[in-house]
Amino acid sequence: MTPAVSGCAAALAVLLVAVSPQAAAAQWWKEPATSRLDKKSVAGATAARVKWDDGYIEVQAGATADPALALNRAHEQGLARDAARPLAYFKLAEIVEGVAIDGTTIVKNAMVTDQTVRATVQGRIKGAVVVQETVRDVPGGGVWAEVVMGLRLRGPGSLAESVRGWAAARPADGFAGDGAFRVSGAYTGVVVDASDAPFSPALSPRLLEEGSSKVVFGPHVVEPAAFAQQGPVGYAVSLPEAVRSGRVGANPLIVRAVAASGGQQGDLVLSRNDAERVLAAERAGGVLGRAAVTVVMGRERSELAARAGRRHALLVGIDDYQQGGPGGASRLSFAARDAASLGQALARRGGFASDAVTVLDDRNATRAAVLAALERLRAVVREEDSVVLFFSGHGSMGPGEDARPHYYLVPWDGRLDDLAGTALMDQHLEELLGQLPAREVVVILDACYSGGGAAMIRGLSARSAVTPPARPPLEATVGRVVISASRPEQPAYEDAQRGGGLLTSYVVEGLDGAADLDGDGRVTVLELFQFVSPRVREFSRQHYPSEQTPVLEVRGLSGEIVLARRP
Repeated sequence: MTPAVSGCAAALAVLLVAVSPQAAAAQWWKEPATSRLDKKSVAGATAARVKWDDGYIEVQAGATADPALALNRAHEQGLARDAARPLAYFKLAEIVEGVAIDGTTIVKNAMVTDQTVRATVQGRIKGAVVVQETVRDVPGGGVWAEVVMGLRLRGPGSLAESVRGWAAARPADGFAGDGAFRVSGAYTGVVVDASDAPFSPALSPRLLEEGSSKVVFGPHVVEPAAFAQQGPVGYAVSLPEAVRSGRVGANPLIVRAVAASGGQQGDLVLSRNDAERVLAAERAGGVLGRAAVTVVMGRERSELAARAGRRHALLVGIDDYQQGGPGGASRLSFAARDAASLGQALARRGGFASDAVTVLDDRNATRAAVLAALERLRAVVREEDSVVLFFSGHGSMGPGEDARPHYYLVPWDGRLDDLAGTALMDQHLEELLGQLPAREVVVILDACYSGGGAAMIRGLSARSAVTPPARPPLEATVGRVVISASRPEQPAYEDAQRGGGLLTSYVVEGLDGAADLDGDGRVTVLELFQFVSPRVREFSRQHYPSEQTPVLEVRGLSGEIVLARRP
């Protein structure tokens, strides 16, 4: 007979059904957590585990019996088991009450405010099963009984299903987004990388747009059948694991959480552009309604730094454009040399192996070639790897397919009269960079967008005047750092005295050790920028009619990415 339990204890028990006996046999309460999604706690004779990636709660409780009350050994064993079971149920009650539904609510809130939720959870608890019971002798006489129980977090008969109606009915101020925003890929799901956010897993976390805090995704978006079958979101410990799970398909859109939100830290905040990408993927393939969403919580940065990841670079430099240049523009003199010089510096000081550095120059740097190189990077880089993307050549501004102004990097075969079809648009590049599994990506752009047409200036003007967008050329999100040669309205110079683009020449000098400002033998992104920026500004003021001011786009600790080390 199942012991009588409180309403909250009842809330936990039904989920026991799905836990495998093998997990209990391993005595998980004596082992360290396997990942950031394996939440364990031990208190006295009880222990609890919430395994978010595998989707279950498990508790363990132990007890002994008073030998004086036992008629015989079998009776004593039964008394010990009877003492351990209520402890396990009460531990379940304690854990389930605190399980977060989202950033602002926990299961206890739903049970207190909604009698249907309370009754549903209690009813399922009554069907709970004990996964494992063991009884053993203890030194000095007596017996010790241990009981292990488990509850499903998501799927049929789960805790998430029990609160679905309540969670979906809560008011949600939805983020409408821009209906003209498009993604370039045919995405099969959405992966939200929360590895660098102070996120605490929840049953139904919401995705919020950074500027407005409006809801991009939440339980109200998910079709009831999908919610009941697999829950609103899945969890994984890495991007490859997220894909292998099958939930998000073979080609998920990857976005990165810039923060966590709510008192429970159970909601995730996306940048404006990533929020737009999620909605665009939904419009194209209905991924949110199908709950094709997985949250990834990878290794802590300290652990990641201890792993020997590879360093990859894609370096593009274009002097001689097709047919003399886009729209007949003058050729450049040092862009191809810039790409080669940076590659050599990264090999000397950055630990970049020769087979991990791709240089595309002049006619090799077509739009198709650059996009193909990014796709190859996507296939080979891992979470612990680092990537440097460099472009030296012409930039421009022009309308996109959405008729709005955009920044463009102009490849060898780019044309000013068709930038949207032949050049590399800002939002498209951001999307492609987002798909790289690496947690550290540094983008260096030695180009400008203000025009001028002279050989010393790396910018082109389209025939129609275009007002610069009120945003940087590329958006920096978590783990993505962008160093641009100049502000959008400024030129970016190349100079014979410096032997290259102003930005690149000082970047190479800095990587070779001059930017090690604190003398610790390392050159970080922030140190490099602090070295480069004042020198570029001063040189341009002395030698050119207008100033060139480099720009750093960075979030959080991404400026601590190490680019070079003293040998």
